[in-house]
Amino acid sequence: MSETIGESRFWNELWTNYHVAPSIAFCRVPELEYASQLDVSGRVLDHCCGDGRFASLAWPGKKLTAGCDFDKGSIDLANERKIYSRTDVADVSKRLPYEDGSFDLVFDNSALEHVKDVDAALREVARVLASGGTFAFNVLNNRYFEWWPLDENSKKAYRDWQPFYHAWSLQEWRDHLAQAGLKVVTVQGYFNTASAQALAQLDCEFSGHFISKRPSKLVQRYQKWPLIFKRYWRKRLENLTWETASDEGAGYFIKAAHADG
Repeated sequence: MSETIGESRFWNELWTNYHVAPSIAFCRVPELEYASQLDVSGRVLDHCCGDGRFASLAWPGKKLTAGCDFDKGSIDLANERKIYSRTDVADVSKRLPYEDGSFDLVFDNSALEHVKDVDAALREVARVLASGGTFAFNVLNNRYFEWWPLDENSKKAYRDWQPFYHAWSLQEWRDHLAQAGLKVVTVQGYFNTASAQALAQLDCEFSGHFISKRPSKLVQRYQKWPLIFKRYWRKRLENLTWETASDEGAGYFIKAAHADG
């Protein structure tokens, strides 16, 4: 895997797709680097799949068993990509439309922190996960907000508009997974302090602008003088490193399995 953002095999395509919102391009690098290593040869559920773009980048040419998301518009876009054998509009904190033990792999990309009743969602994951299967997911953790580079008001506003319900430590994730009958098998880390703070600054400014219409001088300059500011941010981001020790970064890529398996 790459050492810096710019060395990632995913970076150029991510920047092309997401340069209007550079925080998305940036955060997707470690997510894709780790997710692309998963075995998707069996029955796979893309949990909170969104528009399917992430899956198409992580596993090009692969047809996944199912994708589910609460947003019908996103599911419609996912259907256009033709990467899932079936798709479902579903609230993942309610009963999922799948039989017990339906999937060898359940994968969730950066969505669990936005699910209010995440314990209910974890119980459903455990139900549809086959014996011997893997639940893999990535989340930002408590350090993301402990290292927050902006003021407290911006942090609170950001957590509200995202919304960002759960910024848990590794032990908290272990505890909540255990309540659902799951256990942590492996943990990989990402985003040291410098990288986490760059992400926080950009995501607060850009998501605030696009989601809550929050005024942002940074976004205004970025849009007004794109040749200067896009070049500046691209160079700054691609020189940052992303991989950390398992419990030293602001993000976790966790693999879990049934506790009795």
